[in-house]
Amino acid sequence: MKRKKSDQAQYVGIFWLVNGKLLLDSTLLSQAEPYGDHLTHPRGHDAVWEDFQRLGKVPADVGYDEPPHGRVMFDRTTESFTLLADKCILSRRDLLTKIKSELNLPRATKIGMDGHYRCFHCLYGKENEKD
Repeated sequence: MKRKKSDQAQYVGIFWLVNGKLLLDSTLLSQAEPYGDHLTHPRGHDAVWEDFQRLGKVPADVGYDEPPHGRVMFDRTTESFTLLADKCILSRRDLLTKIKSELNLPRATKIGMDGHYRCFHCLYGKENEKD
């Protein structure tokens, strides 16, 4: 018998869009780290990115903050998930659906932008590529 989605484990995590591919690093909600009123993925974008570079999953010459990226966290006070991301990700329904599916997030997950999650393209435009 197939389990209902609501019965499956839920996750928080961080993610990037690199060369058209979604990369996720996640933690079970039951093992997430407290951060104020939230539960969040215990590792930061920079540390995970370095691991991805060592494994050859991402380009060695690209910084963790250059591609579009974001985070999913859980608010303990409202018992709700929030997905924050760069607008390059938020503008793509297919990516949002994939993130929500991979992390087993509820339909009511809040989605928004945050200044921490802006890629170089959104910050500086196409004209100003990194040297």
